[in-house]
Amino acid sequence: MNDAESLTLDSPFHRRLKAYLDERFPLTSHLSMVVIYFLANQFLAQALGRPGEPLQIGWFTPVGMLFLLCIFFHLRVFDEHKDYALDVVHYPHRVLSRGLITLRHLKILGAIAIAVEVLCALLSGWPALVAVGVTIVFSWIMLHEFFVARWLRAHFIVYAISHMLIMPLLTATIFSFTMRRPFWEAPWLFWAYAAADFFAFANWEISRKIRVPEDEIEGVDSYSSHFGLFTAGYVAMGLRGLNTILAWVVGVYLELGTFYYVGLVGLLLITIYAQLRFRFYPTRRNAKHLESYAGAYIILFYFVLVAELLRIHGLTIGGAL
Repeated sequence: MNDAESLTLDSPFHRRLKAYLDERFPLTSHLSMVVIYFLANQFLAQALGRPGEPLQIGWFTPVGMLFLLCIFFHLRVFDEHKDYALDVVHYPHRVLSRGLITLRHLKILGAIAIAVEVLCALLSGWPALVAVGVTIVFSWIMLHEFFVARWLRAHFIVYAISHMLIMPLLTATIFSFTMRRPFWEAPWLFWAYAAADFFAFANWEISRKIRVPEDEIEGVDSYSSHFGLFTAGYVAMGLRGLNTILAWVVGVYLELGTFYYVGLVGLLLITIYAQLRFRFYPTRRNAKHLESYAGAYIILFYFVLVAELLRIHGLTIGGAL
C-alpha cells in the first residue's frame, strides 16, 4: 500500500495535498520543465532583441519562472474542474475522486496561484501584465470549453488543438517578462520557435494518450482510439518532424553551432526509436515509454538551445534590461 492509499479524511491536510500533487502535479518534474523552458525562451528573446550582447539572468528570471509554475498549476486546477464528472467514474482511486482533496480546496489554491501570476506581472511592468491577462482569459475560456463544449467533445482533435494553443501564449509571456516589451513586438524568429514549442508539446500530448487495446477505457478519449493504435504514433512523429524543422530554421538564422544540430538529430532519432519499438512490440510498457521519451525530449530540446546560446553569447548575472 502506498502513502496515498493509506490516507483518510482525518489525515493531516498537508499529507493529503502532497499526495494530490505527487499524483497530478509532481513538483520536481514541473520545476525542471519550467526552469529549462523559461531559460530557453528567455535567452532566445535576448539573443534576438540584443544581438551581440551577453545573455542575462536578472530578478525578472525567477519572477517569470514563478509565474510559469503557477499558471501550469492553475491550468491543472481548471482541468480538474472541467473533467471531474468523468474522472470520478473512470478514476475512482485518485486522491480527488476519493474526496481527500476537494474541488473547493483546488478552487482556493487555484485562486492563490492566479493572484501570484498577476503579482508577478505587476512587478514586471505593463507588457507582462497584458500578456498574463490575455493568457489567464484564454485559460478561463478553455475552462468553459470555448462555450461549445458538446461540439468540442464530439470533435476530439479540434478539442486537443484548441487547448494546446495556450503554449504560444505562455511563450509570449516569457518574451514580455524578459524584454519588457509587448509580445506582439516579438520578432518572427521568436514566433517560429514558439511554433516549434507548440509541436513539441503536441507530440507529448499525443504520446501520453496512446494506449494498447486492453488499456482503453470506454468513455475516455485517447488518440489511439481516434486515430488507430499505430496511426496515432505516425501523427506524433509528423509533429516531431515539424518541431525539428522549425527548430533547425531558427538555428540557421541564429548561426548556431554543430552541437545544436547534432542535438536535434540525436533527439529525433531517439524518439523515432521509441515509436518503432512500439510499432513492432505494442506492449503496455512500450506505450508508457512513448510518454516518457516525449517528456524527456522537451527537457533536452530546450537544454540544447540554452547550452548553445550560452556558448555563443556568454552570461551575466544580475541587473535589469
